[in-house]
Amino acid sequence: MKKRFLILLMAFVSAAVFAQASLDPNDRFYQDAKNWETKKIISWLPQVRPYPAKTIRKILETVKEKGDEEDIELADYYMNKFFSKSWNLGFTVGDSLRASTSEDFKNMIYAEPSFFGNLEFLNIVSLGYKIGVFVQNASLLEDEVCPMFKFRLTDTHDDPAYVGPLKGNIDMASNVTIGNDSLYGNLGLNRIAFGPFLDDSVLLNGKQFHSGNFLFNYDSEKWSYSQTVSVLSRSPYNGETINSYFKPEKYLAFHSVRLTPCDWFAFSYFEASVYSNRFDPSYFIPVPYMVLQCMYGAADNLLSGVSFQFRPVERLDLSLSTVIDDIDLNGLATGDFGTRLKLALMAGVNYVPPVSFVENLSFDYTLVTPYTYSHSDPSYNKFGEPETSRSFVDHYNKDNFTTRLQSLGTAIPPNSDRLQFAASFKPVDRLKLDLTTSFTRHGNIAESFSNGEAKAYIAANTAIADMYNEKDYIYPNYSTDGSIWTSPMYPAQNYPDEVNPKYNCTPTASRNLFLSQEHLMYIFQCGINAEYELPKYKWGCLSIHAGYMFEYIYNKGVDSNIYKAVSGITYEELKNGSKEITDSHVTAQKNEWIQSFHNQFNNYFVVGVTYRY
Repeated sequence: MKKRFLILLMAFVSAAVFAQASLDPNDRFYQDAKNWETKKIISWLPQVRPYPAKTIRKILETVKEKGDEEDIELADYYMNKFFSKSWNLGFTVGDSLRASTSEDFKNMIYAEPSFFGNLEFLNIVSLGYKIGVFVQNASLLEDEVCPMFKFRLTDTHDDPAYVGPLKGNIDMASNVTIGNDSLYGNLGLNRIAFGPFLDDSVLLNGKQFHSGNFLFNYDSEKWSYSQTVSVLSRSPYNGETINSYFKPEKYLAFHSVRLTPCDWFAFSYFEASVYSNRFDPSYFIPVPYMVLQCMYGAADNLLSGVSFQFRPVERLDLSLSTVIDDIDLNGLATGDFGTRLKLALMAGVNYVPPVSFVENLSFDYTLVTPYTYSHSDPSYNKFGEPETSRSFVDHYNKDNFTTRLQSLGTAIPPNSDRLQFAASFKPVDRLKLDLTTSFTRHGNIAESFSNGEAKAYIAANTAIADMYNEKDYIYPNYSTDGSIWTSPMYPAQNYPDEVNPKYNCTPTASRNLFLSQEHLMYIFQCGINAEYELPKYKWGCLSIHAGYMFEYIYNKGVDSNIYKAVSGITYEELKNGSKEITDSHVTAQKNEWIQSFHNQFNNYFVVGVTYRY
């Protein structure tokens, strides 16, 4: 094992600080490209990020031709960084820690040697690559030092090699593109992002774990079309990190058509479908997914959305993007606005001031209604007998919009909204300052369950616990934590023949209960990040980065499971009716959930030094 670790350490490593713009949609280049788009130096950017090398090169050449002195200087910097040579070596060391008032102190020390770059040949083919390992102290997971509703930006699979107190995980991404700057096909293993907002999105937020992707893209002056098919990872354990139980055969199909009739307005219509247990070539056909879904009895998880971008004046961009999961049109037509409404929406503004030291100011509002992005297979309607009950693992929430436990939609969970402000400054040459502030509200939809509904969840979880009979192991369950893992189809609907007694109640999935719960969780976050890059020398380039975030969480615990299994009741007793779940079980579990609430202050620090040759 030590030999394996040393081989990995001597190999080449990649990380977020060495992100290649052709591989990672979180590279800082995309913020600068967005600023150039807002200033109308360049036309509309491609819909799906990251862009291939030829597209990036075309953007930089356009900026050098049309931009002012500072824009040209920045474009020259990126041109040299990305294209001066086909390979780069790098190394970074850093420390990331979290200090909390109610949880253990977490400190992650890490090191990242790296090898990355772009290759271009035959005038139509480009290859982006980064490969290596992420080395850190073995005592914690990287996610443990991330603020709430933030994802880690390394693509490490938890299959480490250990030596002493350290562990190393392979961290890599690559893709190959065939085509020119406006018409291309791309095949790779990397993160992808969609939409006018860079920090988040109603779909394909760019922060989710990397996936295998096929992308086709065409851009013209008046319209563009993008289509992707992604290979995802699924987990039956509803948010629990059990790496050995990630499953294959989960796919995301996405396409978007955008109309750009003028240089100040763009409109996009897009669809996405998550499906599993089969690979379906029909999703490569550029037709509405709603039509394809009718072929399979509407069993796949389908979202449809629209996006608008306005640039009424130079330096100002107004954007709105929304995705619809499910709407009760009949209810809305009768004026019932309390009916089923599953959607996510983001609206915001990006402004590039005519002041050299202020790079951009942005503000956005995001909301996600209950159950959005989650899904249960309506065709699977049996618990199954105890000897076959493990098939349940592959049917509950298998088609929700997640990959490897991370949301493909917005970073905040369903039944939440968020106000967010960000600003980027360049007070002196080579120094970047980023300020962020956000305020988020979140409610647990399970708090709105009727007693009958709550009893159905408790009964189902109790039955599953008895089926598995693994007291020291995590078993799959019906989630009631109000996250993307909480399904809109509760057990009394899905399994009426297996759990007794049967409960008559109106399911919450048929009602609009957005943030209407008695107990809400509030999250306030405020952070600053700084990066200073020293002048480039023959021996390479050195940069220093540091960051701090303050986080206050009011009513921490709202995001935990309310209704769980109870002891002393078996699957057979529930099935034959000799025992049942009562109102007292519901009351006791809900009171226990409320008593767990607490307020929490967190402080996050990160500091690092990066060398690149």
